[in-house]
Amino acid sequence: MTINRMNCVFAALVCTFFATQLVFSQTNATSAVNSFISKQATEAGADEYSEGRKIVRSDVNGDGKIDLIVLYTLEGFGGGNSHAQYLAIFLGGGKTFKNAANVAVGGKLNRSVELTGVTAGRIDLDTLAYRSNDPACCPTRKGKTHYRFSQNRLKETK
Repeated sequence: MTINRMNCVFAALVCTFFATQLVFSQTNATSAVNSFISKQATEAGADEYSEGRKIVRSDVNGDGKIDLIVLYTLEGFGGGNSHAQYLAIFLGGGKTFKNAANVAVGGKLNRSVELTGVTAGRIDLDTLAYRSNDPACCPTRKGKTHYRFSQNRLKETK
């Protein structure tokens, strides 16, 4: 076998290994997130609005491991039409992810939020707040807010 051919075989093996690790990591991430949100929804008598879920991968605690920052929405509390948005942190532990914190960040008659990214550990959110004449469906005042994860808590830092 020539050196070029050996290099190609080695490169293919390395790519296969990392692709397998990525799939394994994504499966564990999805499982941890799904399980946590499902349990919270059941306890609250609500359902997740799954189309509204957003996950960003970043290191939020500075340990060099990828963590998950998840924005999700629960709706229909007790059969009503209310909804709430939550921000959750799932810390990466190698091959697993574990929920470390979650906090309500928005909802009906509060504000609407959208997770836009993570910058140097700071979680960035765009917001729509209610003006005095806005209907319950539709906040219109644009803004921004930020959260930091520290000591297993999420704290808003506007």
